[in-house]
Amino acid sequence: MKQDDFQEGIESVYMLPGDKYGRHVKCRNCQLVYVNPIEKKSKINENYSKRESIDASIIRESRLRAAKSQLELIQRYKKGTNLLDIGCGEGFFLFNASKAGYRAKGVELSQDATAYAKREFGLDVEAAAFEELQFPEDYFDVITLWQVLEHVPHPLLLLKEAHRILKPGGLLVASTPNIGGIPAGILHRKWWNVRRLHINQFTTETLTGIFRNAGFKNISSVSYRESISLLMLFIPLLKYLKIYKSLKALFYPASIIGKIMNKMVLIYRSTLDNCTVIGFK
Repeated sequence: MKQDDFQEGIESVYMLPGDKYGRHVKCRNCQLVYVNPIEKKSKINENYSKRESIDASIIRESRLRAAKSQLELIQRYKKGTNLLDIGCGEGFFLFNASKAGYRAKGVELSQDATAYAKREFGLDVEAAAFEELQFPEDYFDVITLWQVLEHVPHPLLLLKEAHRILKPGGLLVASTPNIGGIPAGILHRKWWNVRRLHINQFTTETLTGIFRNAGFKNISSVSYRESISLLMLFIPLLKYLKIYKSLKALFYPASIIGKIMNKMVLIYRSTLDNCTVIGFK
């Protein structure tokens, strides 16, 4: 990976917020916070389809590590092996599920991410919009949505379709950034998840509510182990302090400091910065 590619990846994954992409408003009925105005779904899908996975090698180890804990979470709550991961990205979770014996299928808008998942892990991933695929009713045992619902313009419609294709008793898991969490409460508009790509900002309460409206039952808040390297944690801080440009050569992953910091990993409960909810059909 070239250094310019690394810089672009950092901008993509750890983008600090701006204020030129609309404003946050709150729904009076469900209390969901979202960006207004919202781009058309067709435009959003087109943009994601063309999105390149330039950050895949940067986040790979951290995401694979977190995916193991996500899989353990599912195995605690649900038997059955037919699993669909919506918005599977480069396939880090799907790879772990496949290794564990799941009949794992992924759906991902980004053609580049889909190619990565197939090339690196040999996964069954379809580059398409989920709502266009029309899976059979009562088909999957488990459906997962890791960091997806914050990106979609109509999350309730997506969840209703997921409910339709789950088997009776099937499990749905969704995790999103938590605007009611500690980091968001401290940083407010400077919180790293206030970014252009995030249309919706959920709390555990609003995520639970939208599950209920989609028809799910036995809904509960759960947690898994997240992970991030010290390097990936440190770079946004440098950007926030506006000193990253002058120091970025020191913290490139191939540098001595970069290699050391990338091996130093912080493990934390997902509830620190995310809300994760499960529900059953």
